Amino acid sequence: MPLGTQPLRDVDTEFAALLADHEPSLRQLLRRLCGSAADADDVLQETLAKVWRLRRSYDPAGNGAAWLLQAAFRCYCDHRRRQRRQPRTDAGPDTFPAPARACASELRDELQHRLLPLSPIERALLLGFHAHGRSLQDLALEHGMPLNTIKSHLHRARQRLQENEP
Repeated sequence: MPLGTQPLRDVDTEFAALLADHEPSLRQLLRRLCGSAADADDVLQETLAKVWRLRRSYDPAGNGAAWLLQAAFRCYCDHRRRQRRQPRTDAGPDTFPAPARACASELRDELQHRLLPLSPIERALLLGFHAHGRSLQDLALEHGMPLNTIKSHLHRARQRLQENEP
């Protein structure tokens, strides 16, 4: 008898049995993803509540394990997204000292030191674009180069700066 034609109580009982059967594999997946048992248990409870609300859309002819694992993964993604949006509350104001403000001469020296490995054209384009706010088209006209060449030089300059980060 198809799921939709069974009495309501039988459908809920069968779905509850499906959840009970697959709960260990869902917990195992979420512990691997979350890293902590507490987070995994929270996401598991969220997953079970979500699929229970959606139990009428479950097709018993389909792969129940895959349906539940997909729901668990989506709940994990939602959980991670919420975590990234919320500020950390476990860190008090004394946990992280305020960053010391560097004086202008230290910043200038650091900038010169960081720009030293760049070629003269990379340095000129990087400063023109980022420090002086010049457009790519203006830089291309000034240096007599095609626009894509300007973009390539800027890309390489940024890569070199990242490679030489302290």
